[in-house]
Amino acid sequence: MPDITVHPHGGRWAVAEADAESPIEEHATREAAELAARHLADGGAVQVLDHDPTGLDASAPPGGTDRGDAGSAAGVDGMTDDEHVRSEQGGL
Repeated sequence: MPDITVHPHGGRWAVAEADAESPIEEHATREAAELAARHLADGGAVQVLDHDPTGLDASAPPGGTDRGDAGSAAGVDGMTDDEHVRSEQGGL
């Protein structure tokens, strides 16, 4: 029964074993990360932190939004118009 920690990790939510250097999993939402942590803990303790102990929270997108959010300006492929190198050509 390992102890599991959930914390923000560069705009996403990380699930890691307590005192581990790198996360086991990352999730887009806190709720998904907590659910995965409870499953991995298998009866052990789950601790949820509001800060990123690795320091990656400084590189999170403004407002804490995830790039995959439905309300973002990203297209279906997750890229904004500025990120496309060339236009898509239909029928090829």
